[in-house]
Amino acid sequence: MDAVTNSQRRCHAQGTTLVELMIVVVIIGILAAVATIGYRRYVGRARLSEANAMLAELSAKEQLYFMDVGAYVSVRDADDKNDDATGYHPIALTNSTFESARTPHSVAPTPASWNRIGLRPRWKQLYCTYLVNAGGPTDALPTPIGSSLWAAVPNVPWFYAVAACNLNTADDNDSAPSGVPSNATFLVLTHDSPALRTINDGH
Repeated sequence: MDAVTNSQRRCHAQGTTLVELMIVVVIIGILAAVATIGYRRYVGRARLSEANAMLAELSAKEQLYFMDVGAYVSVRDADDKNDDATGYHPIALTNSTFESARTPHSVAPTPASWNRIGLRPRWKQLYCTYLVNAGGPTDALPTPIGSSLWAAVPNVPWFYAVAACNLNTADDNDSAPSGVPSNATFLVLTHDSPALRTINDGH
């Protein structure tokens, strides 16, 4: 009798029960969820830091250009002055890798407009994508972002710099400006305000 009891004890000591395995799986799942949320927040903060630095540099370059020429200049991939997806550099908003929100984009080759104002990003790869639209009192405001910044065209030379960042892979926000991805977060800096504006929060 004692031999059978000891054998059962040894078997129990060497193995784990299904309940114990389930508890371990649940704990691992909770830890993984917490780690994922923390990582996404960290990535979001890092990308917003990049956007803040790039917008500040774009604004400074525009002001220097204005001191030399007396006007602001559009800084973009395409030549038109609308807020279309292809105007952004280093990547168009409609590009699938922007939608994935997980890969950096090479800055090179830089557009001629970046070279014109002497814009030299400190990073060779960027997660967000950028454009600057500029004009004067006789120019119409570009749509949809430009026309949402001012009630009327400013009566002085104007510009606004835009950083478009994808912080959320889900494309499910109906409040985004027409013609742009709803999961993009748009940060905007204008000639008449040092404060950043958020056009769409991307969530």
